Amino acid sequence: MQQTNTAPVRILNIVGAMYPGGIENFIMNLYRHIDRTRYQFDFCVHDRRDGDYVPEIESMGGKVYLLPRLTRHPVRNLAAIEKLVRREGYPIVIRHTANALIAPQLLAAKRGGAITICHSHSSTDPQLTLHRIGRRMMKKAADVRIACTPEAGKWMYGDLDFQVIRNAIDIDTFLYSRERTRKISEEFHLEGRHVYGHIGNFFAAKNHLYLLKIYKEILDRDPDAACFCIGDGECRPQIEAGIRDLGLSGKVILTGLRRDVPDFMSALDVMIFPSTYEGLPLTLIEAQAAGLPSLISDRITKSVILTDGVIEQRSIDGNPADWAKEAIRIAESHPDRTCQREKIAAAGYDVTALARWYEQFFAKLLDKKSSR
Repeated sequence: MQQTNTAPVRILNIVGAMYPGGIENFIMNLYRHIDRTRYQFDFCVHDRRDGDYVPEIESMGGKVYLLPRLTRHPVRNLAAIEKLVRREGYPIVIRHTANALIAPQLLAAKRGGAITICHSHSSTDPQLTLHRIGRRMMKKAADVRIACTPEAGKWMYGDLDFQVIRNAIDIDTFLYSRERTRKISEEFHLEGRHVYGHIGNFFAAKNHLYLLKIYKEILDRDPDAACFCIGDGECRPQIEAGIRDLGLSGKVILTGLRRDVPDFMSALDVMIFPSTYEGLPLTLIEAQAAGLPSLISDRITKSVILTDGVIEQRSIDGNPADWAKEAIRIAESHPDRTCQREKIAAAGYDVTALARWYEQFFAKLLDKKSSR
């Protein structure tokens, strides 16, 4: 369905919030690169916070609707979605999610007249009972089922058919740069120091308390090392307490939310990523674009490894000292920071190519809808 000399078709995305994180970063990557003369993104959220993407969304012509939270006010949430979809005439609604408990939202959007798409972004989630209930509804709730990995699709849809669509990135944004390294080095006085870091929101699954134990082992061996936690979130009080308990006050830097993550990816010598579970973490794709050596948990899917010699997996059941020794070895070896662009793009993680795919995908759905 070619759009010419007409207003763009508005696509409604339903997410918890548009605060920077893996799912949200992916959506924004796609939004920035899609042809907005043809397709415009709007958003339903249940939370708005300082530092979220709402100002950027609105600057690009998107609308953001704040609705009651599904788990607290289910009747109000579902009624609001159905009313919004019907009133604004959204032809397509996409629900981005880590679990299937959102299936009723897709049913509400369908009652409002939309084609519904479920996009699975994880292969596990702590809300297991609600997920299992919601998964039984997916055949009816989602007209189209997509997932970021085969594992995420199996988790969300069971034996139902689905399509794997990779969570792509803007590769050029993350290329290693000495100027970026210099910028961060000057801000945090890092000259001559080895720099270790973790990039991710402060949620339990990110396993920051284990990370702090690794940092302690690093600092015991290299007292001048710089150790960063880049991000923010609900577990910050526990992380701050962990820093105090391990005697790391003044030694581990909590940067808070930063919009210059690509600069940090140039400045770090090693990224440490000991998650207890993930879908497919976009941060690790970005790290590979930056050529940033990364030690990651064995609980993370191997399909995240797209390049040679950049990512190494280790057990989080093991000794943090072993992680620390390997991180120090990597930092002292000064590995090459070349981007293996062709391998990343060939695996489906180039957002420019993905945006063109989505434009064709939306056109086919709209053609199908108009022919009903």
